[in-house]
Amino acid sequence: MQLHVFSFEQRSAFEAEYKGFLALRKLKLVDELGWGLAHDGTYEKDQYDRVGAVYSIVTRCGRVIAGARAVSCGGSDGQWSYMLKDAEDGKIPGIPGTLLSDYPGTSETWECTRFVMDETRADASQRSVETKLVVAGLCLASFRLEASELISLSPPGLGALLRRFGYKVRREAARYTCEDDGREYRVFRMMCEASVNRSLAARYLSPGSASLLRELRQVA
Repeated sequence: MQLHVFSFEQRSAFEAEYKGFLALRKLKLVDELGWGLAHDGTYEKDQYDRVGAVYSIVTRCGRVIAGARAVSCGGSDGQWSYMLKDAEDGKIPGIPGTLLSDYPGTSETWECTRFVMDETRADASQRSVETKLVVAGLCLASFRLEASELISLSPPGLGALLRRFGYKVRREAARYTCEDDGREYRVFRMMCEASVNRSLAARYLSPGSASLLRELRQVA
């Protein structure tokens, strides 16, 4: 098992992992959950896969089994900011614009989205290790880019899982039910502590990720 951490600008060095992540997103989010997302039949890619985004992806035997993405709440491509803020601005139908008590607008907060996992390939001997690695990777990458907080719109059980991993988490009061999959979602805010699970991440970090992590601040 390997952990791959890289930025959108560095994706050419992780082409197989990046494409595998997009393919797993299409499988889990579109095919299985029925989300009405744009795709090309193989990959699901959206407006937040752009310059400035960072990725944390776990593979086993060369196959992507889990991953997620994060973007700075202070970033924008001129039209799109980050998902929750764009929802507040009425740009994303279906997601309420009242899920956060305040909408951050600096690089101190990063939004994590598109977490997916192939449960059929999970390591039964280490419960939730793939999810723990994905979170640790996002913390490592975003912390190097000035993050002190991560936010995520996720199922209610995420908070307890993150606390079990050792992170400090609080849950926003607002909630909503997704029309596509019928599941409830809430926003979680977590301190970005790169030291938490650092040793675990280092154990699985791919050879190319360590040097590219050092370059993140320069390419941001």
